[in-house]
Amino acid sequence: QRMQALLRLVVVLVTQQCVAYAFLSPTYNSVSFGRKQQLSSDAGTSFRRTNVISTLSLSATSSGDKVVVFGGSGFVGSRLVEQLIGEGCEVTGVSKSGTPPSWGKEQGWANKANWLAGDVNTMDVASAIKGASAVVSCVGVIGGSDEAMQEGNGAMNCKIAEAASQAGCSRFVYVSVSEAVEKAVGSIALKGYFAGKRDAEAKIKELFPDTSVIIAPTFIYGGEEFSATPPRVAAWYGSLVEKALSLGPVRSVASALLPSPLGLALLPPVNVDSVAAAAAAGALGRVAAGRLDGTDEINSAVAGSQ
Repeated sequence: QRMQALLRLVVVLVTQQCVAYAFLSPTYNSVSFGRKQQLSSDAGTSFRRTNVISTLSLSATSSGDKVVVFGGSGFVGSRLVEQLIGEGCEVTGVSKSGTPPSWGKEQGWANKANWLAGDVNTMDVASAIKGASAVVSCVGVIGGSDEAMQEGNGAMNCKIAEAASQAGCSRFVYVSVSEAVEKAVGSIALKGYFAGKRDAEAKIKELFPDTSVIIAPTFIYGGEEFSATPPRVAAWYGSLVEKALSLGPVRSVASALLPSPLGLALLPPVNVDSVAAAAAAGALGRVAAGRLDGTDEINSAVAGSQ
């Protein structure tokens, strides 16, 4: 009876997870610039992230590094800015609005960060990056034509990476998307989106072969509220889904079903604070260069960076 109850719970969670996947990809929660649709996260107030952030205190001492975060007002980017400020870094958050997210405007960390309004298509990216030891891009575009998505995910991130390389930045971190997502849906939808992600990753690896970290989640959850525009799953619910889909029997089923969309829906999602923490660790040189693909690798990197 207990097993049947557990399976019923998993079915309910997976069904709702599938609904979320129908509308959401990870970087829908980041910020697009210029002519493209802005997909920033000003959704809701901050979830109590004590467990993640307390275990993620990457160091007890101030780092003093200067880090520039593109997409700094967005869902992932704003949490990253918060964590880097907590590390004692000098942080500039770049976004179209040039302001902190609504959930963080009254918090002390937001007042300690520098906020810069900028359109990556037209701004002087080099000036924004000058003097930075690390650059993180959470920029992404989803929706519209394949050409628009390839430009928004590819060309804009390539421009940021090239400017960072020319400025002599030591490290580059990019929030991309898991290969499992492309394998599951790339042949039927979002071809320009995935092509742009590949373009960006290739350029970053070319320019920062030994000092770049690519973070590639599937579904990211977090915050206090559910949202339809953009679609988002609250942290309390997302954590239940993550635990349920991390069970051994569910993982076995997911592995057997991949690379189908249903197999993708059975993969555990990842907390936005874990994604931000992995990005912070990458920016501060506390994880090895390479690609962190999926929830397990992201969470393991975070645990190893403490």
